[in-house]
Amino acid sequence: MIKSYRHTGIIVSDIKRSEKFYKKLLNLKKVSRMIESGDYLNALNGTKNLRADVLKVKSSDNVIIEIAQYLNLKKKKRKMPRSMVELGTAHMCFTVPNIKKLYKRLKRNKVKFFSPPLKSPYDPVTTCFCYDPDYYLVQFVQGAQVKSR
Repeated sequence: MIKSYRHTGIIVSDIKRSEKFYKKLLNLKKVSRMIESGDYLNALNGTKNLRADVLKVKSSDNVIIEIAQYLNLKKKKRKMPRSMVELGTAHMCFTVPNIKKLYKRLKRNKVKFFSPPLKSPYDPVTTCFCYDPDYYLVQFVQGAQVKSR
């Protein structure tokens, strides 16, 4: 039934700030950027007169993140970070070649982390989590690919 994984979509409060995080700090490549509006977008979202600034970025293995800021909706910024154990919480995970180097670079750029990189007792990896500018959870993993159990 499923052919492939297409993308992850996130809604953000400030697309310029998110663009800096995903493109500049994580080095993801721009796929496209456009303003979306009209009948199709509104029928798809069950809205009226919605407009969105949509940026698509991709990793080196072509996994796409679709980042959207709705331009004419009242902003409801999250007041608290998401918790790893909060119902409905999801995260995105990136494989990285040097987690300690990335961790130090992101910390210098004021990115908030849960912990420093930690070795997993379950898999042969080192991993850590941080928040993006809108408190989406982002995980980084260095090490062997985890096999299905």
